[in-house]
Amino acid sequence: MPTDPSGVVLINAFEVPPDRDDDFVSKWERARDFLQDRDGYVDTALHRSLAPDAEFRFVNVARWRSPAEFQAATGAPRFPGRRMPYASHPSLYRVVAEDDAPAGPDPAGSGPSGWEPAGAVLLINLFEVPPPDDEDFLSSWEQARQLMRARPGYLGTRLHRSLAPDAEFRFVNIAAWPSASAFQVAIDDPGFRTVTADISGRAHPSLYEVARR
Repeated sequence: MPTDPSGVVLINAFEVPPDRDDDFVSKWERARDFLQDRDGYVDTALHRSLAPDAEFRFVNVARWRSPAEFQAATGAPRFPGRRMPYASHPSLYRVVAEDDAPAGPDPAGSGPSGWEPAGAVLLINLFEVPPPDDEDFLSSWEQARQLMRARPGYLGTRLHRSLAPDAEFRFVNIAAWPSASAFQVAIDDPGFRTVTADISGRAHPSLYEVARR
């Protein structure tokens, strides 16, 4: 699915204790049901980490037509998401770099990632990058992307930059892989460790699968 240059992406990482999954998902669904009827809503997907001890066990990725429409929807008095009792790290983003694998699967039926085939896993990596380090970060990230494109199983990637200059996670990378094992083989390549050693900022990566749409 081509990216809409005028649209924005909400990426919201949640801190949820392992024994609170059902309660969290129920509350997320109530917020989703409210928002999907608002002007400007496009789609959403809730991702659950494959690692039970992940720092952010759930990440919501949602597309909106514009920041103003998102803010109007979430600012409505009846919006249930404001009462969510879990620490969250939301920001609005725009895509600044993307590609699909040259022989990637048919994206029909994919979610907000655009190339998210059934059964795929997503690497979601949130980066803390100080604004002065943007160019160094982007250069190092591009080198890593070129390396990963050549790895078997690579399905595509998308790099998001926050609209807020003071966002906690100013860049978020989302990459699709057919399986956790295919991703592990790719990052075990010594070349991957070499190119990622120079990436500026602290990274918060984990592998996810779609839990709800």
